[in-house]
Amino acid sequence: MTLLRAGWSWLAESPHQLTGLRLLQCAIGVQLLFRVVTEAPFALYLWGPHGLGQGSTQSVLGPTLGGLVDRVFASDVGTLAVLVALAIGALGLVAGYRTDVATALALGATVLLEQRLPELAEGGDLITRLVLIYLLFVLPAGAKPAPGSLAVWLHNVAVLAIALQVMVLYADSGLMKAYGEKWQHGTAMYYVSQLEWMFLRPAREWFKDPLLTTATTYASLLYEILFPVAIISPLKLVWVGFGILLHLGIGVLMGLTTFSIVMIGLLLFFVSDAEYARLWAWAQRTWQGLRRRAAAGA
Repeated sequence: MTLLRAGWSWLAESPHQLTGLRLLQCAIGVQLLFRVVTEAPFALYLWGPHGLGQGSTQSVLGPTLGGLVDRVFASDVGTLAVLVALAIGALGLVAGYRTDVATALALGATVLLEQRLPELAEGGDLITRLVLIYLLFVLPAGAKPAPGSLAVWLHNVAVLAIALQVMVLYADSGLMKAYGEKWQHGTAMYYVSQLEWMFLRPAREWFKDPLLTTATTYASLLYEILFPVAIISPLKLVWVGFGILLHLGIGVLMGLTTFSIVMIGLLLFFVSDAEYARLWAWAQRTWQGLRRRAAAGA
């Protein structure tokens, strides 16, 4: 009963992960803006009425409603309007302005573009869509709901859903890799690094070193497999920090920019509000100490 009471209290009393959720919203907003900026010049070629995309939302919305929604791509203006909606939603997420409306806009535009041209979607887009669905239920930025209210409940349930989704994502990725012969032998990073179409050219020589290749292969494999356990242990902040470095490397070396931005945002989401407060206090003390030393040296 004590455990049930603690769980009830956690869900009902106050909203959790407020700072982490704002950082996650910012990360998703930046990722979507990156997509808008890089893909808008080719929007009509990709999704326009005579473009590559010929997909339909009927599989999601049904033949009647889906057929009506698909008409947005029947004209150049409609196609560009979807990109504008995506940009407005992304800006709202970054700015923290009406994040509930911004999330709905971003999700709607993301689903439309994904269904129009499914072949263009990659890992970062898929996890973004899932997280945007959960973010529909979190409190808007700056909201102050009453303790025990339905809004608090929905917020905390969404927090749990996001956390569990990320745990499943990492565990599934790690276990899938563990079945691969190259990952078992510690050579996977070498083969990945030699892909000319996706890996940074100067870095290819680095991974010809056996020690670096073996270390990075096993480190990424173990990181993902152990993530669900480590993220709820005293090693959480270490795991978050290592994961940020890992995804920065993926973004720079492999060019998976949007995926890395979203995953870094999801890692920052796991840091609690109390931990952010302690980190901020430590940063302030460190900054003040440095200023005093600089003043004394002058």
